[in-house]
Amino acid sequence: MRSTFMGLETSKRALLTQSTSLHTLGHNIANASTTGYTRQRVNVAATRPIEAFGMMRSNAPGQIGTGVQPVNIERIRDSYIDMQYRRENQRLGAWEVYDATLQSIEKIVNEPTDSGLSAVMGKFWDSLEVLNRDPSLLSARIDLIGTAVNLVETFKHMDTSFKTLASDIAANIDKKVAEANGYIANIAQLNDTIRRMEALGDNANDYRDQRDLLIDKLSSIVDVQYAETADGMVNIVAAGVQVVNGTEAAELTADNAATATEGALAGYRWAQADVAKVVDQLNAMVDTLVNGKVEITLANGYVASTDMTALNDVTLEDGTVIPAGQNIPAGSRIASEVRLEVNGFNGVHKLGYTLSDPAESGIAFFTTSDGSATFTMENIRVNPVVANDTSKIAAAGKYDVVNGSPVTIKGNSDIALVLAGLRDKVFEYPADMTSLTSGTIDDYFRAFTGDLGTRASDAARNLHNQLNMVDAVEYRRQSVSGVSLDEELADMIRFQHAYNAAARNMTTVDEMLDRIINQMGLVGR
Repeated sequence: MRSTFMGLETSKRALLTQSTSLHTLGHNIANASTTGYTRQRVNVAATRPIEAFGMMRSNAPGQIGTGVQPVNIERIRDSYIDMQYRRENQRLGAWEVYDATLQSIEKIVNEPTDSGLSAVMGKFWDSLEVLNRDPSLLSARIDLIGTAVNLVETFKHMDTSFKTLASDIAANIDKKVAEANGYIANIAQLNDTIRRMEALGDNANDYRDQRDLLIDKLSSIVDVQYAETADGMVNIVAAGVQVVNGTEAAELTADNAATATEGALAGYRWAQADVAKVVDQLNAMVDTLVNGKVEITLANGYVASTDMTALNDVTLEDGTVIPAGQNIPAGSRIASEVRLEVNGFNGVHKLGYTLSDPAESGIAFFTTSDGSATFTMENIRVNPVVANDTSKIAAAGKYDVVNGSPVTIKGNSDIALVLAGLRDKVFEYPADMTSLTSGTIDDYFRAFTGDLGTRASDAARNLHNQLNMVDAVEYRRQSVSGVSLDEELADMIRFQHAYNAAARNMTTVDEMLDRIINQMGLVGR
């Protein structure tokens, strides 16, 4: 049997339910611009009706409804879209870092510009051409030293810049790891909060939003795999390491960047490999220029500065013919062209004679600052002996003997001609450096810049495509979970009308009860 005041209770439930819906709607509107917020909705259901009298049946005809009640407040969220977003977001994090690093490398290389390495090398080769025209001209020798020093300093500046970039990458890895560990610790704390709240029957919607936002941010740093447990907690594996297990958190280290497959940490690992590759490519060019095997031809009249072996039969001034591959004694005056295999720029320069008195030979034009036999951008330098005395530049290929001492023929530029010609000589390069295994120094540098440009272009294209992918998934997610003010205002009108109608119904029931209680039974008094 229903209560006399059941109508009031039904109206009260309606008022409370619509009020709850309006409060939740207001919460949505207030957080319309909150990052990571998921719109919420009140799910309502009819309360248990009053059943007709019966001993055996609980659903007999003639039930009387008792109103409405809020069942729960749920987040409107699609876990599948979340998974897609995080998968695309972690790829975006990797490409953002990699693209930014390649842009930095391109700025260091600074090609093609009037102040880049190719321009500096061009001036160095041009100064050798000037020296070849007049090897005794002091200004030509000073210019050669200046352009050589400038070339060396350009190499050193690039090497320092690459080292700084590598150091910045390592520092950024540490920062990203620290940032990820902060997210991991907060996720573990939120796991505990959500577990305790939902154990009481509540939906920890706002705390779940905070946790989802942290997982989104973590996915931009490192690859994540996650799964929700029955008690509402999330377990996370990042870079192959379980970093969240319920309420327990394990920190990542910089070493985990090596196992990260996606995210910024993976991007930094790719960047480190690229910086190291670029440095190796340029170091190979430097060492090849100075030390690389190359075949040269000296004009007839060359005076051997040391014992040497020619690649062809040579004829000496006295008519002696020395077959190819046999030793030519130092001091021999060669009356025919001679083909030799030498070790790069230094090898050619050592064959020449200086302007000093007496003439000297066997002087290296470039040396290393650390005594190493291998030349790099870091250790290459102009030989101080040459840099401090321009007469030590060995441009001549022959000399005369005056008063028993060798004196260089000042107008002779046989060696300067060969040094200038190295610009067009073909060298061999390591096969794993660029797409070019043999070619001139300029060809190699063009192959290097082309390879770098291709990688940078690919990175920019992949970044653009990945941005579009993330934007598309985020648009889908916002269409499901985002707050639409137009929709919320329409719901506001609906809830408000329902609330007003419930209030009007309560007023009507109140008037009915007033009639019965206060105005009936007055006759006969």
